[in-house]
Amino acid sequence: MPALLRPACVLFCLLASALLPALSHAAGDVPKLLPLQASDLPGGCGCSFGEQPDVPLIFWSWENDKQNGVIRDAGGVHKVVLRNEKYFPVQHEPAQAGDRMALQLSWADWNIQTVSEVSRSCPAKAKRCKGTDYHSRLILQWQGRNRTELTGWGHCGC
Repeated sequence: MPALLRPACVLFCLLASALLPALSHAAGDVPKLLPLQASDLPGGCGCSFGEQPDVPLIFWSWENDKQNGVIRDAGGVHKVVLRNEKYFPVQHEPAQAGDRMALQLSWADWNIQTVSEVSRSCPAKAKRCKGTDYHSRLILQWQGRNRTELTGWGHCGC
């Protein structure tokens, strides 16, 4: 390394190490998704996802154009857009234990993925069974760089 570049490298390393705590603190300022209230949820059929039992953080409706969803953060309730939807190995109707579903949703600075596996489903002609339950992983990304993964649940029904 040329002698003229060594002081610049030392200075850069010192500045970078001094700024690192400030940058990691800024990364800690990621807004949190807040629980959806009953009044936030549109009527009709859809899927809710959350970390704590019966506390939905994300709702996605498969009715009409399949593009509607909602989340809540400190700024209020926001409509999220469905970017991608996949079923593995294929989409079964009704869903079967072990079937997997992946959704990709977004709004402004939020990118959200749900990766879910059926844990309970209703038989095709069941009259008292209400919906399909999932074990889910929620992947929340803020501004394309701050990522949080939550293990939780999903439920789809009407």
